[in-house]
Amino acid sequence: MYVLLSIHRRIGHRHLRHIKHLSTTAHSQLHVPLNHPTFLVWASNTSLGKTLVSTGLAASSLLNPIPKPRKFLYLKPIQTGFPTDSDSSFVFHRLSRLSLLRRHNLPHFSLFSSNHILKASFPAANSALGQEISETPHSGMRDLGYYEETKAEGDVGGGAASQLVCKTLYAWREAVSPHLAAERESGVVEDAAVLELLQKCLRFELEGGEDKRMETEIFCVVETAGGVASPGPSGSLQCDLYRPFRLPGILVGDGRLGGISGTISAYESLKLRGYDIAAVVFEDHGLVNEMPLMSYLRNRVPVLVLPPVPKDLSNDLMEWFDESRGVFDSLKEEMLSAYSKRMMRLQDMPKKAGEIFWWPFTQHQLVPEEAVTVIDSRHGENFAVFKAQNNEFITQQFDACASWWTQGPDTTLQVVSD
Repeated sequence: MYVLLSIHRRIGHRHLRHIKHLSTTAHSQLHVPLNHPTFLVWASNTSLGKTLVSTGLAASSLLNPIPKPRKFLYLKPIQTGFPTDSDSSFVFHRLSRLSLLRRHNLPHFSLFSSNHILKASFPAANSALGQEISETPHSGMRDLGYYEETKAEGDVGGGAASQLVCKTLYAWREAVSPHLAAERESGVVEDAAVLELLQKCLRFELEGGEDKRMETEIFCVVETAGGVASPGPSGSLQCDLYRPFRLPGILVGDGRLGGISGTISAYESLKLRGYDIAAVVFEDHGLVNEMPLMSYLRNRVPVLVLPPVPKDLSNDLMEWFDESRGVFDSLKEEMLSAYSKRMMRLQDMPKKAGEIFWWPFTQHQLVPEEAVTVIDSRHGENFAVFKAQNNEFITQQFDACASWWTQGPDTTLQVVSD
């Protein structure tokens, strides 16, 4: 017997115990977990299917015949058009439908799914709750704390429970660019607040003690809003907003007429900022856009093509997701391979440094590998430094390697000195 339980709640901040830890106090020091594969989902433009790709990856990760506990974390930092449009709700509900359809092939299957909307502008909160909120002031963001969950089991049940965790961090009502929605709804959120809340969600879900004890396989995607250079709520381009994390990404390209140029421009914008792109994927529109893209990329990045999305959405795209299963499985494997290669490079760097570098005034044989500072990248005035102790993560360290004149002053003084 297949069981599907569903619970919907609209509850205040004080009743969500885990949300208590998700304050938005800005900190300059970032801590980005690397102990599980985590990817940004980009697109060369809006409405190209980022959420469809995220849903397909969730299905590939969770609807697996091998009975082993897995967790898929879907984070949507910025959402406009809420509550009519909610990408985290889309992933949540489509996975529930897909699990129902595939239950016969997953007899020991057990899945707990949840969807959280953490913060919303007052107009968005009014629409979501169906009432006028009397709290003042009516500016800024409100702790919405909307929560829904389902539990599903296969014909036999009893298998190790997997989890789908969907979270929207900030939501606005108007279906426009985030910077415009934030301005119109008096809900501007600074970049530091977005990064801080995203960081805390990642740390809470990826470094949690329970998942570690159970040796749960975790896969995480952070889905951006609009295109690569679409503004965030403060007006900063999203490709700049998320750069301090330097998470690897996948790019949802454009299979339509004119999509080749847009996809290449988006790819170059990300590469110029230091992002690693594991794969390009797009919907087939019959124009064979993948051929010039593969020629341009010279096989450095795999290009995958999804079947055309049907115009009739009466069955919630269930047949399309089944037809696309092989593409999503391949995409997930490419992402896992990219993650493994990156971690292997980072872990091997201390040993290679001792073999290649010359450190003046140093007895190289006396330098332990754990004393070597592994620099993943540089952004602004800081190095992104890899730490392998306990949970592997990236943290920030001020770049003081060059002269006091070029590295000591801030960027404004450096520009003046030039």
